[in-house]
Amino acid sequence: MNSANEISKRESRGGIGFELVLEDASCEAPKSLPTITSPTRTIKAEDIEAKLKAAEERRKSMEAEKLKQLKEHDAKVTELRNKLNEMDNSFRDTVRESIEKKMDTFKENRENVIKTVIDKVQDHARHIDEVRQNRLSVSAENVNGDQ
Repeated sequence: MNSANEISKRESRGGIGFELVLEDASCEAPKSLPTITSPTRTIKAEDIEAKLKAAEERRKSMEAEKLKQLKEHDAKVTELRNKLNEMDNSFRDTVRESIEKKMDTFKENRENVIKTVIDKVQDHARHIDEVRQNRLSVSAENVNGDQ
């Protein structure tokens, strides 16, 4: 075989593997690239101080922004609590008024029922008295008539 049609044979655990090379590599492997070195810059203490001050300012501004957001959140929560308490008190008042109205109606109905029962008992007692008097008068007539 020529070098363009090269077959290599590999044996592995699962069987035999073949590698078929039809032609040679068309380009050469890239040479190692030259290392580019950045120009060394001299670091000055003033530059470091300026960067540290800028970082401190950013940190302080972020803290201030977070505090502002927390205050806004607290104000919103307080407002919602007040609104909830107001709604709760309104609901309680409405329920209390409704219950009082029902209790008044119940009391009036109860008084009416009691009054009706008392009237019936009194009517019945009058009827009993009338019947007794009639019986006494009839029995007195019978006693007077028998003599």
